[in-house]
Amino acid sequence: MTLVATERVAPANTSEDRCQLQRVLIADEHELVQAGLRAVLMDEPWVASCLGAGSAELAWQVARRHQPQLALVSTSLGGRSGLELCRAFKERMPYVRVVLVSGEGRVSAALASTHGAVASLSKQMPSAAIVSALKRVAEGARVFPRDEVNGAVQLSKRELDVLQHLVLGLSNPEVAALLNLSRHTVKQHTSTVYRKLGVRNRAQAASRAQELGLVA
Repeated sequence: MTLVATERVAPANTSEDRCQLQRVLIADEHELVQAGLRAVLMDEPWVASCLGAGSAELAWQVARRHQPQLALVSTSLGGRSGLELCRAFKERMPYVRVVLVSGEGRVSAALASTHGAVASLSKQMPSAAIVSALKRVAEGARVFPRDEVNGAVQLSKRELDVLQHLVLGLSNPEVAALLNLSRHTVKQHTSTVYRKLGVRNRAQAASRAQELGLVA
């Protein structure tokens, strides 16, 4: 696990300012990605410091210690989904503005929002576009592709939990046991998910969920 910190002293006066100086956490298992993002962000006058962590566990420790305002979280972190870390921020440090970053295209607005992220970006974006998007997030904006926001399938957290287990091939009784729900409740959630996705069975639900980016 790696931890890297970069910090600078802010100038006494600056004209930069709709957004306050930001402490930024970059959670990515690839050190080169961390280094590249830190180098780009530390050239920005609105960034006070950059912290890097190579695993979800270390990122959480760093966040608790340094209290960042902005966190870039990779969807893949040391063998664990970054969605878990994203959800931890949502539930325990909701003031942190989390941006989900994926190396395989942008995470869907529906999936990112469900886990508490306020933006989703692709590592394949030009660095200038990434920095611009992050500054907008720091200023309070939500950054998702416009077409995804307008047409996103809105699932509740519980509905998404049920969908993710169904896609893995679990039966309703198995899902009920894992989520500590009754079979009747799981059946109701399943019916609602099918209706929202516009599908009739599990195979169609899995295909549609992957198409929309609702499952990682």
